[in-house]
Amino acid sequence: METSIQNSNRKQLRSYFKNQRDSMTSALAGQLSVQICDKIQEWEVYQNAGEIYFYYPLEKEVSLLPVIYDALAAGRHIAFPKVSGNDMVFYEVTNLDELTEGCFHVMEPPSEERFLADWPSALCFVPGTAFDREGGRFGYGRGYYDRYFSGRNDCILAGCAYECQITDKLPTEEWDRRMDYMISEKGAVTTLRSILK
Repeated sequence: METSIQNSNRKQLRSYFKNQRDSMTSALAGQLSVQICDKIQEWEVYQNAGEIYFYYPLEKEVSLLPVIYDALAAGRHIAFPKVSGNDMVFYEVTNLDELTEGCFHVMEPPSEERFLADWPSALCFVPGTAFDREGGRFGYGRGYYDRYFSGRNDCILAGCAYECQITDKLPTEEWDRRMDYMISEKGAVTTLRSILK
């Protein structure tokens, strides 16, 4: 697959890597998610983060639920995204019971203005269908994360994926927001974007 990546279009690549992820058994996805969560909790960047943007896992996305519970227990400020039309915003939550099923069947926070989270230097865990080792990311084709973080350059973006979703190089565009770190079952790796930041 590596040799043909530059010759494949974005839709094909997104489909290929999503199938790689979705073809795993639920047991394997769960096992790898636990390994990833263990790596995150040992990670210095996470340990030093007081404000964290999370996502709620859908289907076989990497589940960060153990990390989320750890962050809540430690009294950190955490927030989840909520989609409204073409936009996405984050709202702070103090308990996962506050989340309800929203757009695309994703669990979302209530949209109370007083809990709007706009943290300029937060750590953000980002899902996706495919990533590369330079920080490139393919989401699900709607651009929510790219738009939200386009003007938030001080946020620390950490792409979360299984190794089967990570390749050497994706054909990204200038509007694709790159990750500062990639986190998989092998641990957290600094990307080229973070080195040059």
